[in-house]
Amino acid sequence: MVGGTLWKTHTSRFVLALVAISLPTTIVISGVVGAWLFWPAFSVTTFVISMVVVGFIVGLITLLSLIVWVDAPGSTFLKLPLQHIECFEHGATLRDASGELLGDQSAGTLRVVRTNMVHGRGLVGAVALEHAGGTTWVVPYQLLGAWSGMRAVEHSARAHRIQDSLFDALLKLAE
Repeated sequence: MVGGTLWKTHTSRFVLALVAISLPTTIVISGVVGAWLFWPAFSVTTFVISMVVVGFIVGLITLLSLIVWVDAPGSTFLKLPLQHIECFEHGATLRDASGELLGDQSAGTLRVVRTNMVHGRGLVGAVALEHAGGTTWVVPYQLLGAWSGMRAVEHSARAHRIQDSLFDALLKLAE
């Protein structure tokens, strides 16, 4: 048995973390710059200008750091569980975050299908998990080339990255 959880980024927590890290750092650096340049007086104009400049730089560095931290393979930082996949020798199951069954391949309520999907400017091989609630697309962390002779599927949902072992197990079960 191989299993894995699909995660989605909690947007409001991401924005809150961005503000909570950037704002205090920006205020302290701007206060130090304002006090250092006009000691012993304090220039509000310099403080405001340095808030804008330092805020942009600190915000950008914090944003890039959070993106790298959140998108790292296996990271659950600032994420919520979305679905759970379990692959058995003769089938697979898909459950939502609360544990409710979305589809079971052995019962015929889950279809596991190989597909090509558009990724950037090219095509990559993916697996589609078709269930009553919709379709979930998954790709491995190390992207595969497109399968020849198969059309690409345009989709509006995001493809989730999963461990290679889980992807291989799904490929064995795919139609």
